[in-house]
Amino acid sequence: MPTTTNNGTEIYYEVHGEGEPLLLIMGLSHNALSWNRTWPALAEKYQVILFDNRGTGRSAKPQSSYSIELMADDAKAVLDAVEVDKVHVYGISMGGMIAQKLAINYPDRVQSLILGCTTAGGATHIQPSPDVSMLMISRASVPSTPEEIAWAVVPILYSETFIENNHSDIAEDIKTRIEIPTPVHGYMLQLQACLAHDTSTDLEKITVPTLVIHGDADKLVPYENGVTLASRIKNAELFTVPGAGHIYVTEAADIVNNKVLQFLQNQ
Repeated sequence: MPTTTNNGTEIYYEVHGEGEPLLLIMGLSHNALSWNRTWPALAEKYQVILFDNRGTGRSAKPQSSYSIELMADDAKAVLDAVEVDKVHVYGISMGGMIAQKLAINYPDRVQSLILGCTTAGGATHIQPSPDVSMLMISRASVPSTPEEIAWAVVPILYSETFIENNHSDIAEDIKTRIEIPTPVHGYMLQLQACLAHDTSTDLEKITVPTLVIHGDADKLVPYENGVTLASRIKNAELFTVPGAGHIYVTEAADIVNNKVLQFLQNQ
């Protein structure tokens, strides 16, 4: 099981496929297993590098504070371990925040950037509705099983239409998500890092080709946040996934994977 270390914390990673390197960064409380609908398609043409963020999966779960900057350093440590000098980076949700910080702090390491269902935070951030925010903050304090918690947040992660018609796909997502449950402290420390995230005054430092992907029915990170990112990053392209919620990687897997491959092939 390959691992590397940053700031005294062991970070798990894995590599699939051959070609130009592509780093995938997962979101809040999820680990690399949640890329299961994405990485196989991308690994047909690229060397795909996956890792578990600190606090989740097979990586260590320290109880000291986390920050998006610290997790970007974790990502850099993975690149160093794989001996990759320059890489395409694709991050979703919290992973998109980490990807932004990686591109800002280590511009020489990032060849292109894909930011999915994410935000720059700070003054530009459009908040979700109060009930969504309350559920995200309170879910760790409710004494429930990992499966019960995962089902409880389904209404804010997927679009209503998808929930009505794709129960089996959601059940498969949840089975994958809870295979290695994220401990309460890991979730809360990641959430606190997300709430403190702010690259809103640094977006002009991102100069690499950038693709912003966002579902226009996203309840957790409202679609306007993707619009803002695309408008403020020089020459960024916005790809809207009509009707999709936050977990567009499930709701529109083939459409999005094809768009990502098209974007990467043009870099």
